Amino acid sequence: MNFNWLLDLVLNQIFGQPFILIGIIVLIGYLAMNQKFSKALTGALKAAIGVIVMGMGSGALIANFNKLIMAIQTATGITGAGLNTYPTMTAAYEKMDAILGSGTGASWGIYTLLVAFILNLIFVALRKFTKIRAVYLTGNAMIVQAGISTYIVWKFLGTGMVPTIIIASIITALYWGIFSTMLIKPTHLITGADFTVAHQQMFASYIAYKVAPFIGNPEKDDIEKKKLPASLNILQDNVIATALVMFLSVAIIFLVIGSKNIDWLRGPEGLAQAGLTNNLVFLFWITITLTANIYVLLAGVRMFVGEIMMSFKGISEKLLPGAVAGVDCAATFAFAPKSVVLGLVFGTVGQVLGLLGLIVFKTPIFLIPGFIPLFFDNATIAIFANKFGGWKAAGVICTLNGFVQIFGSMLAVQMTGLSWWQGSADYATIWVVVIGVLKAIGSMLGIPVGA
Repeated sequence: MNFNWLLDLVLNQIFGQPFILIGIIVLIGYLAMNQKFSKALTGALKAAIGVIVMGMGSGALIANFNKLIMAIQTATGITGAGLNTYPTMTAAYEKMDAILGSGTGASWGIYTLLVAFILNLIFVALRKFTKIRAVYLTGNAMIVQAGISTYIVWKFLGTGMVPTIIIASIITALYWGIFSTMLIKPTHLITGADFTVAHQQMFASYIAYKVAPFIGNPEKDDIEKKKLPASLNILQDNVIATALVMFLSVAIIFLVIGSKNIDWLRGPEGLAQAGLTNNLVFLFWITITLTANIYVLLAGVRMFVGEIMMSFKGISEKLLPGAVAGVDCAATFAFAPKSVVLGLVFGTVGQVLGLLGLIVFKTPIFLIPGFIPLFFDNATIAIFANKFGGWKAAGVICTLNGFVQIFGSMLAVQMTGLSWWQGSADYATIWVVVIGVLKAIGSMLGIPVGA
């Protein structure tokens, strides 16, 4: 009997959809607490809607900002490997398919995703021995990470389907469990809620948590508690502060790309705003649109975080005692909105310095920054850095992180041979080490490189 339809239903249509996965988790949690089915269903629906709303804000933000990145590429003539999440997975699968046959990469990646998640649950169930307490629930990140793990194991170890899936699953599950567990305590101190961050900058966020106190004073320099001068009171409002940063950023981009590329940007291939012929008005439109995207993202976060936190108590008490939900890093943004803006600013500075470094050292690969690693990574890391070391720590750490994102990703691109790379903090640090170890093992065993 052909079970491909069932596999597709479970792994792609259900498990691969964060809004369904989170909704199911919330439903199970409420039922485990003996709540009425109507209350459980209501909570599940609200959580699912919240995830969709967050995705709408996040997706629009990414799509709009990527148009600005494309305009910069066209204006400057810069080419090279791109930094983004989903294209990295796609590029990896294309490499595998070219040798193993169409669809092979995605198929192996889905199996890795399933096995890794089961292992994550087993590690939590055996927490007495593993010390792992976090269940990784960020479905969109899980899909990408499982795909990349599958590719690098296959490429450097030259293994077949089953061993590739097993090895990649173990590596992925350990990454999910260990590093999201490490963030349980600092995340609780930041949010007061019982969840942890499960994303792609967990190691970097933990380093920020530990290092920040040596850089700044969290009581004196906490940006969230800072009272700005009377003339700057308007910046106390997170929406206004975000809009100002966006305005300055887009204004600089306009100066770089020039009138010809501004015209392209307002055209049908860009942001489709041909009616806004005045550049200043167009600048304001982009500013307000990007700010609105972030506002929608945060609104979605507020919707689902409360539900999943309440319901996960039932899961941790009845099904997996002591378990903690690992959710998208954006779930922390509403608790420290000023830090989010701070991270974007200093992360951008760091990445610019990194790009200048690539030029100065005449590296063979030039990278095109992507908004996902730039914004989500540095915003999250800034929240941890500011909480435990104030804005000075956030500034220093995020600037360094931006620099590391560029140089670490360059090394990853060189080793993997991909035209895209994740670009996120962990994939520019510990995952570069993982790749190096797998490559060394393969070389030592005389295994030919897969692609």
